[in-house]
Amino acid sequence: MERIVGMGEKQSYFDLLKHPNWQRKRLKVLERAGFQCEDCGSAEVTLHVHHSYYEKGLAPWEYPDESLHCLCENCHRKAQDRQLLLQRQLGKIELGDIDTLYGYALALESANFPMVPLDVYSYEVAMGIGHYWGLSADEVIQALEESTIDGYKLDALARAQRGAGEPLRKEPSGE
Repeated sequence: MERIVGMGEKQSYFDLLKHPNWQRKRLKVLERAGFQCEDCGSAEVTLHVHHSYYEKGLAPWEYPDESLHCLCENCHRKAQDRQLLLQRQLGKIELGDIDTLYGYALALESANFPMVPLDVYSYEVAMGIGHYWGLSADEVIQALEESTIDGYKLDALARAQRGAGEPLRKEPSGE
């Protein structure tokens, strides 16, 4: 990957990793993780900063912090292999099913970051969200018509649906 830096000057991705902006961002990610792998917890190995996705035109330091993860070499390789498997599978499914899968991914995020409002742009997205939280797509859409929807509201709806005080999803364990 080459990136245009200035008047006709291009830098390779490898060169961008030497840039002071990336070095600062990388250090911030490593410090946030306590200089240990966020997956296996190892601190006595070489650590990498994993980009959970790539977007054309973005420099390595232009990604949001939550998309960057401190991983050891082995866990980094596993993460890249799993992303490739997921990317291949996405290429085999219908667009509506991708929307449902996107909704499920939003629901996973809402369980970990309940304050983030969700972008429910289709019935299929509502289906994915509902599946994760044990709700129907219609219940998600009805709740959305009343106001924005986030993890707190979804958790409350799921509890009311079951008539129980226990949350449907457990707190993330950090493992």
